[in-house]
Amino acid sequence: MTLPFLYLDNWHESQPKTRFDRALEESGLTVETYETNKGEFPEGRAYSGVYVSPSFDGAYDDLPWIHRLHELLPELAARKIPMIGLCFGTQVLASALLGRDAVFKRATHEGGRGAISLTDAAKDDPLCTDLPESFEVYHWHGDEVVAECDGIITLATGPGCANHLWRWVHGPVWGVQPHPEMNADDLSVWIEQNRTRFTAKGHDVDGYLSQCFTSDPGFSILTRFLTLVATRS
Repeated sequence: MTLPFLYLDNWHESQPKTRFDRALEESGLTVETYETNKGEFPEGRAYSGVYVSPSFDGAYDDLPWIHRLHELLPELAARKIPMIGLCFGTQVLASALLGRDAVFKRATHEGGRGAISLTDAAKDDPLCTDLPESFEVYHWHGDEVVAECDGIITLATGPGCANHLWRWVHGPVWGVQPHPEMNADDLSVWIEQNRTRFTAKGHDVDGYLSQCFTSDPGFSILTRFLTLVATRS
């Protein structure tokens, strides 16, 4: 029997569909989605793979659903289930698997278009093999996973963030800090939907909109993850 794919939706309100969502729909995988902010969590622990979505909250926030994520994710990781987390997803995975001090609040927000560079370790990583040594992605984060952290291998760095991509040393778990799950159109829709929130935080919304673009190398990391899951199912 093929196991379902677990989608942990950590947004506090519905967000626009991304190209990762569309790729997941086309993958043939059976998907179970849980809105964690609403207290929805799986009862079982048998899954083919796990996606841990972004959120407007922080991995360190004292909220019941975030505490439950910290309990759930190590259980799934112990089963060697392939997992990938984006933005908040990478941070809560690191916090749950490595400890709360693995994540810190940055002094400044990193947003917009920028380059990341793969480390030597990425050359042998199943999600990064044959990718360009450096490529552009879209950034949007105020928190960060510590790069020199026991238990993870840093796979990509950038001038504004030392840890954009990492893999857990004990199993098939990856964290992705930028937002390759969205193409240029997805990013524009997402930013416009949340314009009021972002403006209130002092962000130059129009400036960020002008930088929206599609990162195909970044997105290939996510599609390779889905392929890895499918081949193990």
